Amino acid sequence: MKDSEERELIRTARNKAISVVVGLFITGVVALVIFYFTGTAALAQNSASIKEIKVDLKTVKTVPVLNQNKIKNIQKELKELKEAQKEFQKETKLSIKEMRKEQLKMLELLYQIKNQNN
Repeated sequence: MKDSEERELIRTARNKAISVVVGLFITGVVALVIFYFTGTAALAQNSASIKEIKVDLKTVKTVPVLNQNKIKNIQKELKELKEAQKEFQKETKLSIKEMRKEQLKMLELLYQIKNQNN
């Protein structure tokens, strides 16, 4: 082989090796960035469920499992009762307003009747 051919072979081999190393580095950086963001997203999604599990774990230690189910059912019923009570209060307020309007109408009619008799 001639000197110029050897230099050209070494130059192309060096360029290929450098391009492979740079390609591997860029691929590694992209993979690490993707891994970081997916890991962060997964951690954020699971943090709420981890907190719930911690709370449930505390209740398991303090209350027997059968009682826990009863407590959860009672809490659900309590929420439903509170919602029903709020709705009932709204309905009673509306009916009271309507009754007051009717009372005012009746009073006006009574005044008119009284004035007509005088």
